[in-house]
Amino acid sequence: MKVYKIGLVGCGRIGTLLEKDKLRGKPCTHAGGFNALSNTKIVAGCDIDRSRLKAFGMHWGVNRLYEDYLEMLHQEKLDVVCIATWTHLHASMVMDAARSGAKAIFCEKPIALNPHDGRKMVRFCKKRNVPLIINHERRWDSYYQKASQIIKTGKIGEIRTIIGNALSSKPGKHPTRSHGGGALFHDGTHLIDLFLCFGGPVEWVSGHESRPHGKKYVEETACGMFGFKNGAIGFIEGGGAREYFNFELDIQGSEGRLLIGNDGRELYLTKKSKRFSGFQELEKVCFPEPKRITNPFEGGARETLKCIRTGKDGISSGTDGLKALDLIFTIYRSAQLKGKKLKLK
Repeated sequence: MKVYKIGLVGCGRIGTLLEKDKLRGKPCTHAGGFNALSNTKIVAGCDIDRSRLKAFGMHWGVNRLYEDYLEMLHQEKLDVVCIATWTHLHASMVMDAARSGAKAIFCEKPIALNPHDGRKMVRFCKKRNVPLIINHERRWDSYYQKASQIIKTGKIGEIRTIIGNALSSKPGKHPTRSHGGGALFHDGTHLIDLFLCFGGPVEWVSGHESRPHGKKYVEETACGMFGFKNGAIGFIEGGGAREYFNFELDIQGSEGRLLIGNDGRELYLTKKSKRFSGFQELEKVCFPEPKRITNPFEGGARETLKCIRTGKDGISSGTDGLKALDLIFTIYRSAQLKGKKLKLK
């Protein structure tokens, strides 16, 4: 059995540290996902923070530790490079990993700081036939996959409306737009990706935003209204200055409704009303359990190896990540044009 050699760049929260969170399901990091597979071995790690690097090495039993990712790429013959760094570093690191001979790259979301960098990354990796996988991890979550199946089989009819929110607290310390964006950019990229997964291509966007500290700072709230090419309408909100975190999708079809998010999932189907003669109403039914529960981080790791073996894009490719980023930036652009309806290419 071939054992694939894995190297991690970025030993922070999503790279490795969240494995120490007692409340989260495991694995819940890049390192944890690949470590869960019997045919992979984490052989090297890199971080500019020596204490984090040392902790990573001790936790996973890795002794090939680097403070310079270029040195790691040069010294180690890696099959997969995981990039779990700040977003503004993704573009250069992904392209350097592709140059180094890596067979695949697993990169944290959002794909890049802006669509220009994202396009460069996608083109660069495609030119070298290196699969680029973006960690929109809900794509590999068994319940979201079951939700997709429910929609595709027409159980709730034709999709009419998709409403989503990724709500959280105000941005700390007023970060500037050099960070890419606020909650819609960092958490909302998952939501945008699912909108595209469930609703298909978007034809137009109208955006609204609140930047109380000025245009050079990230948004506190960003909202968007979408027109999908299939005729459905979408509404999304990111941020919202809430004192809680909430991530949820409400998908309403012609014959039913599906809700799914961090708080669970619900399914409603059209039934004869028990309260009003001659009316149909929605009645809650059991959300069907997946035949097999797959951890999304383990699923992402398996997908990466499958891309190496088949030479084909997976279900969360660089192109998919770029589509989500393009849509986020179209919301921002429309908001700055006072909600002007903008067409997507």
